[in-house]
Amino acid sequence: MNDSVYIKNTKDKYENELFNPTVLYKELEKINLSIKSDKTIYNDFRELLKIMKLDKNNINTPNWNPFSDFIHEGDNVLIKPNLVMHENKVGTIDCMITNFSLIRPVIDYTILALNGTGSIIVGDAPVQDCDFSKLKLINDLEVNINKYKKIYSNIKLMDFRKNQNESVKCKTVQINELSSFSELDDVKKEYSITNYDLSLMNQHHHGNIHEYIIPEEVLNADVIINMPKPKTHRKAGMTACMKNFVGINGNKECLPHHRTGGPSKNGDEFPENNILKNIFSWLSKYTYKKNKFINFIRRVFSFAIDKIGKGRYREGSWYGNDTIWRTILDLNKIILYTNKDGVLTSTKQRKIFNICDMIISGEKEGPLLPSDKKVGLIVAGYNQLNNDYIIAKIMGFEPYKIKYIKNGYKLKKLKINDKKKFNVYDELGPIKDMKKYNKHFIATDGWKKLLENK
Repeated sequence: MNDSVYIKNTKDKYENELFNPTVLYKELEKINLSIKSDKTIYNDFRELLKIMKLDKNNINTPNWNPFSDFIHEGDNVLIKPNLVMHENKVGTIDCMITNFSLIRPVIDYTILALNGTGSIIVGDAPVQDCDFSKLKLINDLEVNINKYKKIYSNIKLMDFRKNQNESVKCKTVQINELSSFSELDDVKKEYSITNYDLSLMNQHHHGNIHEYIIPEEVLNADVIINMPKPKTHRKAGMTACMKNFVGINGNKECLPHHRTGGPSKNGDEFPENNILKNIFSWLSKYTYKKNKFINFIRRVFSFAIDKIGKGRYREGSWYGNDTIWRTILDLNKIILYTNKDGVLTSTKQRKIFNICDMIISGEKEGPLLPSDKKVGLIVAGYNQLNNDYIIAKIMGFEPYKIKYIKNGYKLKKLKINDKKKFNVYDELGPIKDMKKYNKHFIATDGWKKLLENK
């Protein structure tokens, strides 16, 4: 497994036609199912696997088994798409969640590599307001996954949220002094995440304790195929491979997204000390209760903040957020180094293969209110940090202005990237200049000042 990143050009739309790839691909003749997919995207994904030289000795033969390079018979495989929300009130759903046109070939080649053994889980933990019953109807996600049971019985779709799915069993993973939060242990502050009970947050992050609640299905995975939908992000600047692992948590309350208040409270919620914003922040602690009166008063203060022209940054949704990058790095350390018993180790425990759906990405107010950005690319590689570095370049952003990327390369323990230099390839060979792939994304309002200031 290498640290290179691979880019494949494809079209910038999804057809979701009824397409059976076995008409064309001899290696998949056993997977003979009528499932909606996309012929062009399927073919381009297959060509990407050739560019990566997976199972290179068998390419263009009926015995080609590309995922056998990292999936072995008997493995438990987690396919982790980005299923953040069931609706997009600004753009289309295509710029918000991973499309099944790309998930389909991933499942096909995973089944081929497992050869009737092991298990496959397609799973994610969406945001708290996501209606999973509606989400799994998009692209006929649940129906299509269930069709696979005719040829491979041990496959299922899962919602990893404990409060929504009683079957989810989790382990508490303590990262403590190896957490990226540990340097703040002696600083008086309050970690926060919008719409959740912060008293639960502080049970998981206090003193020198830093812990996360991880589903057993995630920890039991031998291989994770990480399938993000890259887009801009109000708190992190952008979201792609590394941020996608926020969706491996059973309890969102253990995920610090910002620190309450302004600089006087060691907070990063907004840049200035502002009475109206402090009251708005205090009210925001109780939104999880769904109290109509509290929410009404909160909206009044929100209106007042906007009216006096001070509403641009709030809830940590700006480039000064010094919290979310730490959560992202912690989760990537956990996914790489935590064993099946939930114990953090010093050696990597599972293989990661990243496939990024940039056919249509999201720009402006992502991740929950993104606008469609037609890109027409699939980006893949084994190293999620390197992948995100290149995706930042594709978005037109300086990668080291994204804090989780900059600090990710600085890690001395529990490293995510083992090499400082890596290569980038497309169908023409090594890419010398990434400028040809600059798609000029529009950043979120809170990040424009930093990311669009060349």
